[in-house]
Amino acid sequence: MKNKKGDILDIMVLLITLTVFSIGLFIFAYVVPEITGGLSDAGMNNSAEGISAINTLYTFGVDGMQKGFFILFCGLIIGIMISSYFIKTHPIFLFLYIILLGISIILAVYLGNMYETFTNNPIFADRLADQTIINIVMNNIVQVILGVGALSLIIIFSKFAFGYSEPGGV
Repeated sequence: MKNKKGDILDIMVLLITLTVFSIGLFIFAYVVPEITGGLSDAGMNNSAEGISAINTLYTFGVDGMQKGFFILFCGLIIGIMISSYFIKTHPIFLFLYIILLGISIILAVYLGNMYETFTNNPIFADRLADQTIINIVMNNIVQVILGVGALSLIIIFSKFAFGYSEPGGV
């Protein structure tokens, strides 16, 4: 792992990871409020500790998952930028990178539409209205992939414009 460096396909990894996590959190965002609502309505544990535990679970289900998704989102983007710096690539691969970025954008359109189909379902719409960060990222996934891809492209290929061939080396 010590010699592992970035890859041009990191943009597709970002896209697929964000989609998988958003769908997974989509399920949790629907299930957790249903469970906590059922526990509150059942009244099986009316103690102060039980009510506090149910409220904590609800808060985690609505707010905590958004924060976790945002941290994952920022971490993946920072990781792509760092790995882009350490990629040793010849400038002739610029066209290949642009083609792969185009494929990633086309894939992002499909995955963004898939997420929008889930969120437009009337069964899920009420619960997912609370998931603002996840919805913003997934509804703008094409712009996110384009922006991250463009920054990565600039970082990867700008090293050669200044005669800089090896990061941190001679």
